[in-house]
Amino acid sequence: MSESNVSNGVHKPEPTRAPLLSIADVSVRFAGVKALSDVSFQVQPGELFAVIGPNGAGKTSLFNVISRVYQPVAGSVTYDGGDLLRLKTYQVARAGIARTFQNLGQFPTMTVMDYLLLGRHTRMRSGVVLGGLYFIQTRAEEKHNRAYCLRLLDLIGLKNASNYPLGSLPYGLQKRADIARALALEPKLLLLDEPVAGMGLEETEDIAAVILDIKEQLGVTQILVEHDMALVMGIADRVLVLDFGRVIAQGTPAEAQANPDVIKAYLGEEFGGSAAALPAPTEEQRS
Repeated sequence: MSESNVSNGVHKPEPTRAPLLSIADVSVRFAGVKALSDVSFQVQPGELFAVIGPNGAGKTSLFNVISRVYQPVAGSVTYDGGDLLRLKTYQVARAGIARTFQNLGQFPTMTVMDYLLLGRHTRMRSGVVLGGLYFIQTRAEEKHNRAYCLRLLDLIGLKNASNYPLGSLPYGLQKRADIARALALEPKLLLLDEPVAGMGLEETEDIAAVILDIKEQLGVTQILVEHDMALVMGIADRVLVLDFGRVIAQGTPAEAQANPDVIKAYLGEEFGGSAAALPAPTEEQRS
């Protein structure tokens, strides 16, 4: 791997020319209820792509299709040149797709480091038997994985908390740890499900800085589902807007804000087509 694809010992995905993810005419239904209807879009390698929409718009259903939790009734999903819909749910992580969740569901007594090591499971070759016997090969593998996780924690500002129990951390830092756990997989595609839900302005700015660092230093392609319009409009490259399971707009943040259908369905008339973007993170926040 070339030096340009490594940042502080953390690997960047190899660049590709074709879209990393292509979704074409995807529809999901539950007993006659249409969760998604003919949804189509593409995500380019290294892009920070945001999906917005009111509650019930189909954002989580879309993530569940990409994660292979839901099987669409129609449409196709191409990921990294292959048919994603042929994968089983347990194969998604090994294919290079990682996901965070709005509801953390972490193990409060587990240390931050051990939590990240869980995310390295697809990178570990020693099985249960070798791990239990703790041979030289196993010890070397553990040393490598711990070093990798420590570099991730340094990237997101949690290096000094590596041995802290997750339950002892403030909520915002627990969110950071969850992002780091997903990054420990070395994904090509990172799905961020409402990473700033329930946070104040300062914590939101900190997470925004982390997301931008992931993009700029690791080059990981990200799809962000979020209700915080200031965050989305401040950091996203492009935006897809869903309403009642249908795409009503996609384009740059400025184009989305100016779209009358978006204003009516989601931003609200009071925005007048211009949601204030989150200020760019300061150097202190990004360090």
